[in-house]
Amino acid sequence: MRCRQVLEQISDYLDAEAARELVVRIESHFEQCDSCRVYVDTVRKTISLYRSEEPLDCPEQVRLRLHAVLSYEYKNRK
Repeated sequence: MRCRQVLEQISDYLDAEAARELVVRIESHFEQCDSCRVYVDTVRKTISLYRSEEPLDCPEQVRLRLHAVLSYEYKNRK
C-alpha cells in the first residue's frame, strides 16, 4: 500500500468503518512508514481533542467581523 492510498482511506480507518483487510494493510504500511503513522496519529489526536472540548461562545464583535470577511471572500473569489 502506498502513502496516497493510506491518506485516501484515513477517514474510514479512523472512524472504524474500514474493512478488516484494509485495516491490516494500513497498519502494515505504518510499520514501514513513519510519516504516515505520525500523520494519522496527529489527526487522531486532533479529533480526540476537538471532541473533548466544550464549545466556546464567540464574542459578538468577532462573529460579525468573521462573517464580514467570509462574505467578502465569497463574493470576490474567482
